[in-house]
Amino acid sequence: MSSFVVVGGTGRTGQRVVRLLADGGHDVRVAGRVPSGDNAVALDLAAPDPAVFAGVDGVVITVEPPDDAAGAEAVLHHGVAAAAAVAARDDVPLVLVSQIYVTRAAKHPEMTARIEARARGEQALRESGAQYTIVRPSWLHDRPADGIRVEQGDTGEGRVSRDAVAAAVVAALFDPSASGKTFELYDDAESTEPDWSTIFASLKPDAVD
Repeated sequence: MSSFVVVGGTGRTGQRVVRLLADGGHDVRVAGRVPSGDNAVALDLAAPDPAVFAGVDGVVITVEPPDDAAGAEAVLHHGVAAAAAVAARDDVPLVLVSQIYVTRAAKHPEMTARIEARARGEQALRESGAQYTIVRPSWLHDRPADGIRVEQGDTGEGRVSRDAVAAAVVAALFDPSASGKTFELYDDAESTEPDWSTIFASLKPDAVD
């Protein structure tokens, strides 16, 4: 049995990640600003307490940012960077749930501050030295997964099931071939059941300046 902390584990995507890990027999700490339920711990990602991450075998971050630019910067950039530093120090994998449009924030000016903060958080994670995977979902929905398409380059449009995102996150936690890679997820009803190991192995690793 392994131990994991899921930051944002009470959210709609985070709950699915927690459930998959728990169903796999793992110990899960559910970290959030308003903790609730079993194994819940208080954590404000804008000022994370390193003790929350102590002794775990992996970290997942899947959080919705504040609406204001300063709050988004504190959580999605500086908070992610702080968690990445702890993951690098402890040599454990960190899977970050980000979003599409990170490289094309101008397409959604109403979300520019949040998207740009996510981009800075992604880059801080890449430069941290941690084992990491960055998962960029397209527009999320709560219906069951019905096929999945994996892309790189942040050029696509579409929607994706939260169930599919959670499955990708958990698979990445346990597969070293996902480390150092960023990819986007989209629904694709014509695809077959994903073989995550094969998908991860086929992805190009990130270039870090």
